[in-house]
Amino acid sequence: MTLTQTDHTDLGALIGYALQPTQRPGRSPEYRRLLGRYRSEPHFRTAADAVLHGLGARVLSDGDFGLVLGVEPESPFAFRVTDMPNAGPRNSRLLAGLVLVGIAAYAYPSPAELDEERIRRVPDTEFEQWMRSLCERLQVVDAAGETIPEEGLDEAWRLYHELPPVLVGDRGRGSGRLSPKCTLYWVRNTLGWLVEQGMARTDSTDGTWILTERFRIQVKDMASEPAYTFLAALARGERPAIAAATSGSDDHTTEEK
Repeated sequence: MTLTQTDHTDLGALIGYALQPTQRPGRSPEYRRLLGRYRSEPHFRTAADAVLHGLGARVLSDGDFGLVLGVEPESPFAFRVTDMPNAGPRNSRLLAGLVLVGIAAYAYPSPAELDEERIRRVPDTEFEQWMRSLCERLQVVDAAGETIPEEGLDEAWRLYHELPPVLVGDRGRGSGRLSPKCTLYWVRNTLGWLVEQGMARTDSTDGTWILTERFRIQVKDMASEPAYTFLAALARGERPAIAAATSGSDDHTTEEK
């Protein structure tokens, strides 16, 4: 079936909505209409999937959150840790990447958890302590002479372990604020970025964050990545299987912008 100019316009608009992670069909009648076309019109769906394929992207879900996209590393929409706030320097990228993968392992430590559509809460101070205990387990793995599957992960846990949990600045614009030289800063910085990406929201003023369905879908798509499988196994109290090294923890490209 030949697509009309209106069809092409709708395709572009639908992909535009999909690339805005905080957009929801429930809030936009136009997005809801376009999503309805994607769900119910095979020729429209095929065309949208083809355009996305050309952009190095694919649809992971077309549920109530709208189109949730997964992207290839070479895609112009690929996410890199350097896109996160204050994550330019290498050590900052490593810390942000470790916390991001840690949140995934904390919320979804097993394949069965990834299949459950239920609310996952992340209390930031509790999660920071959990990450610290995970680093202590990694220290035991390292002391036993076992190989950690990714060079970036090996560097990142050491950086995390060496930083204090909390450090408040005492001069200049950082006075009275959490310093980037503490781990709670990176926990909150990463969770805040997830909020901007539509993958989390703040629950209250007590430091608790709620992960959204969009985050679960993204984690399910990256579930075979060595850093996640390794940390998830540790979170389950298992001895992780050692996988061949791949890309470093500061180079993940699993989410769309």
